[in-house]
Amino acid sequence: MKKNGFRIEYLLMIIVSFFWAIGHPLGKIVTRSLHPYQVAAVNLTIGFVAVVIFLLISGKIKKLSKLSPRDIMISLGLGVFGFFFYQILTFSALSKIPASINAVLISSNVIFIAILAAPILKERIGLSTKIGIGLAAIGVVLVTFNQGFSLNLSGTDMDLMAFLDPLLAALSFALYSVIGKKLLANNDPLIVAALALFSGAVLLNILTAFTVGYTQIFTASRTELGILIILGLTMIGIAYPLWFTCLKKLPASHVSIYIYLTPVFAVVLSLIILKESFSWLFWVGAVLILAGIIVTNQLKFKNAE
Repeated sequence: MKKNGFRIEYLLMIIVSFFWAIGHPLGKIVTRSLHPYQVAAVNLTIGFVAVVIFLLISGKIKKLSKLSPRDIMISLGLGVFGFFFYQILTFSALSKIPASINAVLISSNVIFIAILAAPILKERIGLSTKIGIGLAAIGVVLVTFNQGFSLNLSGTDMDLMAFLDPLLAALSFALYSVIGKKLLANNDPLIVAALALFSGAVLLNILTAFTVGYTQIFTASRTELGILIILGLTMIGIAYPLWFTCLKKLPASHVSIYIYLTPVFAVVLSLIILKESFSWLFWVGAVLILAGIIVTNQLKFKNAE
């Protein structure tokens, strides 16, 4: 197979990035009338069912038997960070702040991964990583305060605490990635993700049932139900199998490049669908965060090679 030239995996990764991005503006729409817990619970449930169907059709479900009881328990535990907390924080943020800001701030998970890898995986933080973290940190400040450096943004319902949700979501996903790194290296990543999805979906449905209930889901409009189905199928059910398929066939450094398209797609889609607009500080901050992610991730892969 040619080293250069077009490969179908490149197109699939663009589709994955687009599906992960579309969740921000669509999630913003449904959280206007549905509680974040409800949206997150339905999203994970539909996504989990879709992933299981893929595993059954592809025959990969057999790999589940290769996991030790210990690995199964760790996989289920990872669902707390990678899906339970992450989904709650993501959709809670979408109910409070613009989808564009949410997408950009959540993309900082790569920076958190680099920071957490030092104490947890004993990885060294090099100069390039420090530069990337610094650029992203400045970008986060500019994006957060793009309407002015105030704890309460006048004329909106947003306050500083609202911006903690996407950052905590990024931190939660980073913990999932770092803690699960060794586990993912020795087992099929999609099987591990399916188990994590299962525990995340169960916990979210229990939380939803005992707090806000499902009444709003049952009375939701066809449009809202359609969006919920689309979110579950695209963001998880289709995107995850495609992501791990590409990751298996291409170097991680090549695949990771396409992650950078997610916040870009999300911002563009939010501008088109939700008509969002921001000051120049947002754009400068978004560029700095993206630059920080690229510097941290790409140079790290080069050093590893």
